[in-house]
Amino acid sequence: MKKLKKLIYGTLTTIIFIALPFIVFTLITSKTDAILGIKSFVVLSGSMQPTIPQGSIVFTQKSPYYGKEEIIAFQQGDVAVTHRIIDIVSKDNAQSYITKGDANNSADTNLVQKEKVLGTYLISIPYVGRFVLFLKTFPGFIAFVIFPALVFIGFEFWNIKKEIEKSAERKLMERMQIT
Repeated sequence: MKKLKKLIYGTLTTIIFIALPFIVFTLITSKTDAILGIKSFVVLSGSMQPTIPQGSIVFTQKSPYYGKEEIIAFQQGDVAVTHRIIDIVSKDNAQSYITKGDANNSADTNLVQKEKVLGTYLISIPYVGRFVLFLKTFPGFIAFVIFPALVFIGFEFWNIKKEIEKSAERKLMERMQIT
């Protein structure tokens, strides 16, 4: 029983102190690019497979220039799309990009204006995006943030209780030795 408690405690400590900062960083960068200009997105489709699997989390960073064959994320309506630039179009001193998903047979129908580009692809972590999407739901928040925190707090209260009991036992033993 004691080994099981140590295992659970160790696992929760690892989750809270190692995984949680990464999760918080990812959640923050999915809403803002305040941290070193890095922004994260969850890849919702398989259009960039096998390069970027569906459900991956992609990290991007703004750049002054985007070139051919570069993978970029851009705003399309309410969704961030991650595709590869296959050609650059210059018209009236403005740049636009023709993009295409690696798994798609043809280029995207709409040109991507430079202002719509959210950033250039830095790195992706396969399938972690599914977990991040789940964390953004109420059940995910409860399961992976609130519940582990409550268990951790419970273990700490348990340790405090044990220390109080040990202290009371020591005081009782001291009294018994005095009399």
